[in-house]
Amino acid sequence: MSAAFDELARTLRLQGTEVQQFDLGERWGKRMPALRKARVYAALQGGGWVGVDRQQLALGAGEIVFLPRGDAHWVHDRPSTASLGCYDAFCKAMRPTGPSSMRTTAPPDTRLVIVDLQLDVAGAPWMSLLPPVVHLEGDTPGLSRWMGETLRLLADTPELSPALRDGIVEAFGHTLFATALRTLSWPVPSTDALRDEPIAAALAEVRAQPEEDFELGELARRVGMSRSAFAARATAMLGEPLGSYVRRLRLERAAELLGGTNLPVKVIAGRVGYDSEAAFARAFARAHGASPREYRIAHAAGQGREPRRAAG
Repeated sequence: MSAAFDELARTLRLQGTEVQQFDLGERWGKRMPALRKARVYAALQGGGWVGVDRQQLALGAGEIVFLPRGDAHWVHDRPSTASLGCYDAFCKAMRPTGPSSMRTTAPPDTRLVIVDLQLDVAGAPWMSLLPPVVHLEGDTPGLSRWMGETLRLLADTPELSPALRDGIVEAFGHTLFATALRTLSWPVPSTDALRDEPIAAALAEVRAQPEEDFELGELARRVGMSRSAFAARATAMLGEPLGSYVRRLRLERAAELLGGTNLPVKVIAGRVGYDSEAAFARAFARAHGASPREYRIAHAAGQGREPRRAAG
């Protein structure tokens, strides 16, 4: 697995998760509209079918179907089963067996786990380039086993604290998206940028240290491209010019420091790559609608606590 693609996947921020378990018997099916979240279907036993656009994928025991963009889809025990509406259960005769689990009255032969991932994708415009569906069929045994065991843990251990559950699902989600970045095979011209690992690696370095004064020409030379070609490829991947991306990363980091430390504004400006406190304050106000000091006061009031002191 490429470290560059792993770093891209980590640009996604988890905002919330939901894990549901269904023990299903006889005939079952459901159609879903487009979702504002990513969705995972996993068969811990038995299986079914998932349809996205014109694709119909058989979901076998131990396999995962991942919809990174939450496209409209259906999920059935078999393709010929009629779908119920999106507000219905998978079938009519179901009863709850726990806070997030359901079971059919008919003896179940399929255990289906559904994981929904609410994501902040503002820093990951490459999301729109991902395929509508990724099918993990177990061709990477170590990874597949880890994912299966993680899903069982999430489904069978309701006493997990919300913080621990979110941490587990975040690692699980980043792994899924890193896998999705490696399965790009459908004909979208822009995906050439995602296939170019040297560019991805260079942009991952920028993301890791946005305060550094990266020179576009130097980055281009590292990957053996002209300055203009690198700029075009980077823009295709990021969804915005590299300079805009770096400014946004710097100001996001500044907001974290303002909200989480009591460092002076001048020190924070320097830490995120600004030579002038005044220039930093203007840029921050444009991005966040408040001056750095106003932002810090509002954040502290909202949290109901004093910012912690940072080292250095």
